[in-house]
Amino acid sequence: MSDHDSNGSNISKRNNSYSGCSKYSGQSSQGSYLPLQAEIVDIDVESPNTYLISLALPSGVDFSYKPGQFVMVSVFGLGECPISITSTPTRGSLQLCIRLAGRITNGITDSRIGDVLGIRGPCGNGFPLDRMKKDILIAGGGSGFATLRSLINYIVDRRDSFGKVAVAYGARTRQDLYFMQEYKGWQQAGIDVSVTVDIGDEGWKGNVGMVPALIDKFNLPAGSAAICGPSVMINAVASKLMARDFDHSDIYVSMERHMKCGVGKCEHCCIGPYHACQDGPVFTYDMVKEVL
Repeated sequence: MSDHDSNGSNISKRNNSYSGCSKYSGQSSQGSYLPLQAEIVDIDVESPNTYLISLALPSGVDFSYKPGQFVMVSVFGLGECPISITSTPTRGSLQLCIRLAGRITNGITDSRIGDVLGIRGPCGNGFPLDRMKKDILIAGGGSGFATLRSLINYIVDRRDSFGKVAVAYGARTRQDLYFMQEYKGWQQAGIDVSVTVDIGDEGWKGNVGMVPALIDKFNLPAGSAAICGPSVMINAVASKLMARDFDHSDIYVSMERHMKCGVGKCEHCCIGPYHACQDGPVFTYDMVKEVL
């Protein structure tokens, strides 16, 4: 998700399958618009320009979410921006992966443990775990992999509910790779993990190349897929999967757009006839392939 100011305009009415930001338990009908105050309890460095921030929500708040959803994060005095939820609902803490991209994300990363951020959401639809097949290919490129960590760790924690699972992930350099300390745990859970970088160096002994080239490494039956990353990567991975008999309606794509309101009013996140903040950010490939 990108860091841009909130600014609403051009309100339109649409029949959507989802209702935008979920309302918090016990709050009024204004819950989609009022941020919770969340305290920063931990900050870890993931890359030279990316931080994993753990948050504690107010006591008694039922903050339920699904892998693939996002929140609107506000820094008081600066504004708010959309950030994908990086943690999994099967574990306790709420975690966000913040990449420096503008004044609001800079404001978030300038915060310290004990500081408070505003959290509005969760927003969007997430991955449809009840409809996805048991065998799953997960492919991520660059910062888009932060969204997919939630799904991967959900599968790890519910491993008996899934079949063969493979993860393909690529970044520009090894310094740009996220969550490297977790790969071994994913592999121990029976997930096939393959990682690549665009530019290798003397310290990198792994794959050098693009994410689509990793797909050929996996012995995975046609099932479901979850993809997040640059459009060219999404199309290339989807083409490889469909050549291996994946149906385009079983390929789920998380779309990154300049969401500014999170409730389908500002029109900044339109993808063809859809609002990314409400109809997405997760779409089936057949819904968005013409506009990628």
